[in-house]
Amino acid sequence: MRNFSFATAAVTLVLTLASNAGAQAAEIVVLAAAAVEQPFEAVVHGFEHDTGNKVAMSFGSVGAIQSKLKAGVKADVVILSTALVAAAEKDGAARAGSSAVIGRAEIGVAVRNGTSPPDISTADAFKKTLLAAKSVSFTDPAGGGTAAVFVAGMLERLGVVDAIKGKSLKFNTGREVVAAVVRGDAEIGIGFTSEFVPVKEVKVVGALPKEIEFVNEYSAYIPATSAAEVTAQALLAYLARPASRDIFKAAGVGM
Repeated sequence: MRNFSFATAAVTLVLTLASNAGAQAAEIVVLAAAAVEQPFEAVVHGFEHDTGNKVAMSFGSVGAIQSKLKAGVKADVVILSTALVAAAEKDGAARAGSSAVIGRAEIGVAVRNGTSPPDISTADAFKKTLLAAKSVSFTDPAGGGTAAVFVAGMLERLGVVDAIKGKSLKFNTGREVVAAVVRGDAEIGIGFTSEFVPVKEVKVVGALPKEIEFVNEYSAYIPATSAAEVTAQALLAYLARPASRDIFKAAGVGM
């Protein structure tokens, strides 16, 4: 799996596409994990401007994306957890040599701006925070999202599932989780910090304490069925630029 370390030829390809955007404009389809949505959208807008190509983006939980692929939905670039990308390479669903690491996102806690940040410095402190909170929002594990599945297991390990059941607000997406915090429906939200950072009405308290932390790595690949490999490669090369990496880092998706 490459760490966004592309050959010079790939970068040259981006420049070539940019100089010939009018003649070679194409449209590609991307299915991507919601954890990278905000920075990915920002980078893609730059890619479209600089190359003249168009990108149709669809975001969702890892489980939802897998379901789409199994149902026959076609894509030119897919972004999933690195482990799932490795599996796609192994079974031939990914074009050989096309995968690259996008970045790592961590699960954390957010509260509405203007409220006091809770203590999440240790696993025990976090448990007490959950028990004391009036309401808690997180994604529903039934949707198959990476954060949702982890959080459900974490709550089990902390032994608080029954205690917070009546004040747990479960949603399909991270956007809905943070929206509940913004509205004041949820006192705290739990999810990938990359989904909290772009929302100015909330404050990221921090990542989960070390004892229970969760960091997930995401990678991209070009499906073997893609008919737009050249443009898909150009997008991956564009994502590798330092300026693009800075956008991801600012949104909480580091390397």
